[in-house]
Amino acid sequence: MICKLSDKQLVAGIKIKVKEEKQIIIEVLNYLEEIDKRKLFVDYGAPSLFKFCTRILKYSDAEAAIRVKTTRAIKATPIIKEKIKDGSLSLTTAASLYAFFKNNRIQNKSKLVEHVCGRSSKEVKNIFHSLSKNPPPRMFYITLPEHLLKKLEKVGQDFDDCSELEVIECLLDKYIEQRELAKAKKTSTKQSKSQRYITREVKESVDLRAQNRCEGFSPITGKRCTSRVNLQYDHLRPISLGGDSSTENIRKLCFGCNQKAAVKAIGTEKMMQRGSATLSPDVEYYLEQTDTGLQYSFIPPGK
Repeated sequence: MICKLSDKQLVAGIKIKVKEEKQIIIEVLNYLEEIDKRKLFVDYGAPSLFKFCTRILKYSDAEAAIRVKTTRAIKATPIIKEKIKDGSLSLTTAASLYAFFKNNRIQNKSKLVEHVCGRSSKEVKNIFHSLSKNPPPRMFYITLPEHLLKKLEKVGQDFDDCSELEVIECLLDKYIEQRELAKAKKTSTKQSKSQRYITREVKESVDLRAQNRCEGFSPITGKRCTSRVNLQYDHLRPISLGGDSSTENIRKLCFGCNQKAAVKAIGTEKMMQRGSATLSPDVEYYLEQTDTGLQYSFIPPGK
């Protein structure tokens, strides 16, 4: 019983537990890294590693975001793992390093990691600000009136497991896609000679079949993927293996399902050589608590 421990034993005991906790965190990150490399999250009905962490592992949005960012930061700079293990680097700082590396070209990433170790969040932010060569990302806030919120809620009922921002993104994607198709009808009557070219008619047919939703299926759950964002046209049978661009051979997949299909087709190692397996979905939204209440943030796109 902890209550029966002496003061000295209590402090000594928690030091041991903290050390064990750091080791467990490293093991969790190792698992996430391998799951991401294999795109295994798709088999469990999750379109991304972030969704796998929230749906399957039951992390909160903010907890999942930090772990996903840290996993990707370790891929970019392996020394980060050792610094987390010895306690000199927090998960929060590791996650912020990932975002900074994405937006800035740093020649000696390991040196920067060493430089931010043991520093407070404010100190790290000031260091990044002094080194940043890019302007801060463009951000703006919109307050929606009640009648628009009701419309958004009504539309959102047709989008399973999507946040409000994802619903807005889906609607914008659909509008842009329809506009591009309409423009193609007016300006293009010639068909590309490339075997990979997908005609407007095939795209329209596939869109109608897919109903603005990923057509991937989970072999474990037996259910269709619920993702409605980052949808891409994919050849069921690759062109290199004799496939064509007919309606029957074209499907619409989300980023995760598309990457998983590529892993199955050419293997994890070749994907890693190409660099494709390190890519991430365009945007992953999550909620975080701020001084002014709940605010949407996002995981930036991979490169």
